[in-house]
Amino acid sequence: MTGWHLPRPPKRYEPRIKGLAVLSTLLLASLIAFGIRPALATSKKASSQAHKGRHHHRKAKHSAAKTSSKRSARGHTQYARHHVRNPEKLLMPTSESRPVLDVAQQYLGRPYRFGSTQGSYDCSGFVRQVFAELGVDLPHSAREQFDLGDRISRDDLAPGDLVFFRTYRRGASHVGIYIADDKFIHAATRGGQIQVDSLDQSYYASRYLGARRVEPQS
Repeated sequence: MTGWHLPRPPKRYEPRIKGLAVLSTLLLASLIAFGIRPALATSKKASSQAHKGRHHHRKAKHSAAKTSSKRSARGHTQYARHHVRNPEKLLMPTSESRPVLDVAQQYLGRPYRFGSTQGSYDCSGFVRQVFAELGVDLPHSAREQFDLGDRISRDDLAPGDLVFFRTYRRGASHVGIYIADDKFIHAATRGGQIQVDSLDQSYYASRYLGARRVEPQS
């Protein structure tokens, strides 16, 4: 079976067909020279500019992140210098000697760490450790410690009483040990260490919740 073919045009039309072929070739060459190539050049130029733009954007973003990191590190250093290394917060005020305070004083300057119970402590962990050395087993929770012992008014505070604060949630969420003269020792989130602060400080005064008295075993 033979394939199907278009009929051959008459010979008298061949010059015209060749002329059209030549004309088509010239037209295509013109398009390539004045149309397609400039468009390709423009596309390449736009692509190059877009690439440069992305490069500068990444560079600017990296630079901003680096600057932010430096500012954060500098801010942390300044905060640590102002709070954590404040020697005045590592001095126990003169008061009547109590076993609870004698033990608590040994932990001054230890770092604060949430949830930790060895070497560094959070607020309830510090109180729990001090009372454990005196034979009293307390829960590792300010909220649960607040439910123990006898309720004490602020006017009747005595050295060794537990003082509680409402900080980041409802109910007792921070605890310390009262010393005397409105001073207390605690593992301070804001200071990053176990230190002495005053109940009269605006931060603690506005968040004071109450006090409990838990008697250590003699």
